Amino acid sequence: MQEINLILKELKRVARELSERKITRLIKEIISAEKIYVQGAGRSGYVADSFIMRLKHLGFKTTNKPKKNDLSIIISGSGKTKNILSKVKKIKSKKFCITMDRKSPIAKHSDFVIVIKAKKSQQPLRSLFEQETLVFLDAVILRLKRKLKISEKQMWKRHK
Repeated sequence: MQEINLILKELKRVARELSERKITRLIKEIISAEKIYVQGAGRSGYVADSFIMRLKHLGFKTTNKPKKNDLSIIISGSGKTKNILSKVKKIKSKKFCITMDRKSPIAKHSDFVIVIKAKKSQQPLRSLFEQETLVFLDAVILRLKRKLKISEKQMWKRHK
């Protein structure tokens, strides 16, 4: 199907631009955090929920109210979503922002920024950003699974 090939081509293009150094840093921060908070709105919120689920399957603790020793991961394509920005300003933990705009207000209030270069796309709205963020975070889960030597069996035991 032509549309699937287009989507895959765009995903590959954007994936080549991701920073290995920042991925490694994110994984280090996830491992050392007491709890992990992940936030997004709209379709980015669904990506956040998917990532939270997989973190739980790996045995990580998540939270809805991040504290100082926790890690917050904020997903916002525009980096301007008002309700997310107001939450980010109040968060006291380390903040990773996944966005398309390094200079956005949410990125400016974050400690680390991972840029998903998904602005140029033939897909509607921010579909490419959301897809690439989901794939990226699934890759983080896969790397964590391997690094921590967690089996599928262990993950299924935590699956609810």
